[in-house]
Amino acid sequence: MAVLEPQYVAVLKKVLEERFIPFLPPLLGPARPEEQVVKQLSRAFSAFALHKLLSITPQEAAASVVDDFNDNGIDAVHYDAPSETLYLLQTKLKEQPFRQEDAQPFCEGVRLFLRQDFEGFNENFQRRRSQIESALDTCSHIKLVVPFVGDGVSDTAARVLQALLDQESVEEERLVRQIEYYSPDKIKRDLLAENAYQPVHTTIELLKHSKVEDPRAAYYGIARLTDLVSLHNAEGKALYERNIRYFLGSGRSDVNKAIKETLHRNPEQFFYLSNGVTAVCDQIEPRGRQVGSGFRKFKVRGLSIINGAQTVASAAEFVEQNPASNIDSAKVMLTVIKAAADGRFGKEVTKARNHQNPVQVANFASLDENQERLRQEMAHFGFEYHYRPESMPTSATAITLEEAVRALALLQNDPRYPVWLKSEPARLADPDSVEYQELFSPALPGTTVINAVLCVRAIRPLVVEYEKNAPARSQERLIYRHGLHVMMAVAMKRLRDRAKAVAVVDEGELPALLSRPVDELRQQILDLVQSHLIAEGPLAYFRRQGSVVACLTELMETHFALSADPAVQPLRNIQNAADDVYPRKRLIDYLSTRAPQL
Repeated sequence: MAVLEPQYVAVLKKVLEERFIPFLPPLLGPARPEEQVVKQLSRAFSAFALHKLLSITPQEAAASVVDDFNDNGIDAVHYDAPSETLYLLQTKLKEQPFRQEDAQPFCEGVRLFLRQDFEGFNENFQRRRSQIESALDTCSHIKLVVPFVGDGVSDTAARVLQALLDQESVEEERLVRQIEYYSPDKIKRDLLAENAYQPVHTTIELLKHSKVEDPRAAYYGIARLTDLVSLHNAEGKALYERNIRYFLGSGRSDVNKAIKETLHRNPEQFFYLSNGVTAVCDQIEPRGRQVGSGFRKFKVRGLSIINGAQTVASAAEFVEQNPASNIDSAKVMLTVIKAAADGRFGKEVTKARNHQNPVQVANFASLDENQERLRQEMAHFGFEYHYRPESMPTSATAITLEEAVRALALLQNDPRYPVWLKSEPARLADPDSVEYQELFSPALPGTTVINAVLCVRAIRPLVVEYEKNAPARSQERLIYRHGLHVMMAVAMKRLRDRAKAVAVVDEGELPALLSRPVDELRQQILDLVQSHLIAEGPLAYFRRQGSVVACLTELMETHFALSADPAVQPLRNIQNAADDVYPRKRLIDYLSTRAPQL
């Protein structure tokens, strides 16, 4: 079992500090400040586990913590009245495995607890003693739980715990004979779920409906547009979780303007002018008919509109802006297909239905579950990740897919990425491309996306200002304009450690940190490129892979002060080895890894 990854440890500690530590019982023993921080996090982890396992409030979970000095190996005691279960926890907030030396104190503490030998327990336990004795008297089950973030449970620890459960001398028939392990994969699942959209379970009504059963179930018929508007208002983005786009806004789309114009003038004609709406769902079951109306009800679970988001959202915007208008006569064709939205067939349906519309290849990145994982991770740090096209986000904490692609591309050693950003950026956002899959690997942490974007946001204005201040129509100005990505790629290599840190960088300190080195870089690229330009201009130069590779290698040697490095000269002589995936790979990789960090 894998250890909880560093980015999730960072998220977990942030959650513990903000939501659980304020409600913990006071620490009993003296400790240095740094020890108190570690101890409080460890105690809060017990509360977090109870909160997630039993769906209780952070306050109630924190009140159940007895972890402190002289806790006899039991870190939390909680009675769950609905299930009549008494929970005893020992937690381990360290990356090492849960070992025998962790299990033995817990087992001894459980034995004392079951014998009701409470005298050796600490003050936190004693304050709750009457409550605990009452729970022990009334419970029907006693369950042992071991939450941990480390690399599994050692064999010896598992044997010690199982021996306790199998021991005949433990005469307690209410003891559940199986340990519950709250492991790293479950912690990761629960952390991500905090920012996931909840499934849409609802009832829809269709007129003149029909059913297709083979090869998979689908219902289609006429729906009231007002019903879909109400669903949009109630569920928000959750209704479009598997769509490739959110609402683009009526100001950005002629189609959306036309939808609103039809609703304003001829709502009864809407059915004939609309392409309809398509949704997928996990379950759909027919219910009763509405007498006299012809509509039949359907109970739907896991509903997601995959085509027609602009139709429904434009109608909702129209109703909001024109509360006196009546669109009750507006109808729309609705198709509901029973298919798991995150399954292969659901994705194929989404692609096929949306290929009929003018969409960009990058829009299909929304079908990549990895993007949704990143959104959920980044939300824990207060950032909104917009990987689906929608109305332009304006918040300083909003990050778009386009920004993420650019920032991650500039973090790569591969010198082709600055060229692709200049000449064919669409390939980097195509989820079927090798380049996209390298940028957005399943192991990519959300904090890396945040930090890379913040670093690029700090570098870009400096270079733009250089271009602005250069003489009009000068070669210098064109070098800054067209060499932007090359300059940023070199600067980003000096910010690699900050970009890949598990904590979010302090963006306020970046401008002062970057001002001098980026200005030095500006002069270095200007001198270098001007000496190279003979029969071509800066635009052609920076769009050509060969010139960019040569520029990057010379620029890094100069800017990183590596020209005299004894390892560089032999690498210069290797133009392109047989197993190299890009030109001068060995030299560029070496220079990149030697970039002095800011």
